Amino acid sequence: MLLEVVNFLPDDLLDRLVEFSKRPDIPWQLQEMQENLPRKKISWMLDSPIEEAHNWFEDLPLFRNFKFLGVSLWKDDILFYMKDHCDNDMVKIAVQIYLDDRVSPGTTFGNRTIKYGRNRGYIMFNSPTMVHGVLNQTPHEGRLSLYALYSDDRL
Repeated sequence: MLLEVVNFLPDDLLDRLVEFSKRPDIPWQLQEMQENLPRKKISWMLDSPIEEAHNWFEDLPLFRNFKFLGVSLWKDDILFYMKDHCDNDMVKIAVQIYLDDRVSPGTTFGNRTIKYGRNRGYIMFNSPTMVHGVLNQTPHEGRLSLYALYSDDRL
């Protein structure tokens, strides 16, 4: 199941995440298992908007029956695209929220595209048929998003 969401994050948290992403002292890292892609991430930073986002998603009642695995702030550069794929089956729910307005590709699920834009995104309930990717298109001004993962509570 796929749900498109709009205005999902509180505006003040979203604004703090965007401003935080612009700081020159941010220790961006390569995303594990995606090292060949032009994507960087930050998964944890104490006393930062990343920690606030982590706490917000961890306390979200919508997913209380699932185990929260964490959040990452993703920064994709203008050359980023991703071929169609399925996520790891350990992932039960993935939430990706775009943080700003740019002319950039969203995420495509078959013939449905979740448009890139401020506080827009999706909740994906993972299954073997949930094939998705990011088109290789221009214009592409890069992407900034927050990504949260949940697994089965039974793990």
